Amino acid sequence: WGQAQMGVPRVPRGSAPVTSLLSLAVTSEQIEHLHRRFKQLSQDQLTIRKENFDSIPDLEFNPIRGKIVHAFFDKRNLRQESDGLADEINFEDFLTIMSYFRPIEMNMDEEQLDRFRKEKLKFLFHMYDSDHDGKITLQEYRNVVEELLSGNPHLEKESARSIADGAMMEAASICVGQMGPDQVYEGITFEDFLKMWQGIDIETKMHVRFLNVDTIAHCY
Repeated sequence: WGQAQMGVPRVPRGSAPVTSLLSLAVTSEQIEHLHRRFKQLSQDQLTIRKENFDSIPDLEFNPIRGKIVHAFFDKRNLRQESDGLADEINFEDFLTIMSYFRPIEMNMDEEQLDRFRKEKLKFLFHMYDSDHDGKITLQEYRNVVEELLSGNPHLEKESARSIADGAMMEAASICVGQMGPDQVYEGITFEDFLKMWQGIDIETKMHVRFLNVDTIAHCY
């Protein structure tokens, strides 16, 4: 990813995400490509709303479609001070979300790589933490597992719940060690989440193939 150049779509000044986006050092070609995607999604409007994502074929049968779309409007991911969901996002917001999916840069030092990894995991954590309380509860974990497995006709709902329960118990053992018989694990904090993903290459597992321009163009 090279230095940003002149001639790219202008991003409004004066808000925190702009600074972080400029530090991404994307090329003008990359920003122009994202701007074409944005315009196709928004139907040439200045903002995107949730219903605009209904036109993406690759998302139609994705079991966690709702969580993916939700993530684009989650104010925590937009790096805003307030909590909750935005009704619509502009191109600057869109770039902020896309920044979570950028690839590793070869010149990153260890500190930058650590921050880069934590940003990606924070984005993923927010997808699980649906009530925005800073913890992934067993019920939230169950919901995600059930959604992920919903496309499997051979797996009953109770089986999906058992898988989620087992995963939560494994998380508890990783994060708090051996639990007593009366001890209750209240949920996965972000610090716990980091431990769970230790050694897993998240940097190459987050993709946005569903935003391909040619795919979206077929919808109009």
